[in-house]
Amino acid sequence: MERKEDRSGVGSECVPRQKARHDSQGHEGGMTCFESLIHEAVGRRQTAVTVTKAVRAVALLYEDPLTGETVEEALRDPFFPLTLYAKRHLWACGRKPVTIERAGQDLALLGRIYLRIRSDIDRCFGNAQVTCVDLNGDAVQEVSGGEWCSLCGECCQLSGTIPDPPEPIRYPGYWYAYIAGDSPLNQRFCPFLFELPPQGLFFCAIHNVKPMTCLAFGKENCLEKYPGRARVFR
Repeated sequence: MERKEDRSGVGSECVPRQKARHDSQGHEGGMTCFESLIHEAVGRRQTAVTVTKAVRAVALLYEDPLTGETVEEALRDPFFPLTLYAKRHLWACGRKPVTIERAGQDLALLGRIYLRIRSDIDRCFGNAQVTCVDLNGDAVQEVSGGEWCSLCGECCQLSGTIPDPPEPIRYPGYWYAYIAGDSPLNQRFCPFLFELPPQGLFFCAIHNVKPMTCLAFGKENCLEKYPGRARVFR
């Protein structure tokens, strides 16, 4: 599948430098500096440990300072879906330098998309209206997925769906494109899927106003498509 046109202003010059980490014998090998820092940041977020130094180091790998600042701001946010990025964009794409560079550009694009959505949730609706998670809080807050949803995020790891909001909701114009999978990024999961890293959970950032197509996905669909994921009470 061809990559979509880069409409976000993140060009080929805005990718992380490819410095390889060395092993104990001094040979180049293993992960690049970029991969290693992302791996460190994922692990720290999952254990609720500060990621300040790691994300700053990631940002400094970008040749364009403004791109680095965007990446740093996104990675510092407790709900940024870094685990999914690493799984779907970084570790799933091979180890060739060109694919690592592409993954670095994807992180910059995803960071910009995330921050834009994050801002417009408050600007257009307000946190309390669209999701049950306090986006001004931390990632260890208690969250309920309802009667059957385990908040695994599997059903939201898709390239796009029908952007049909419930009445009388109207989304910001670009949300329709993002939901449909027509963002600057080659989407491997919904950009409205946010993360609670210490809990290993994922949640819809617009759950209360999500598309009707998403709302129609129920327990039976989950049991059929993702066996063992739904919460089953006996």
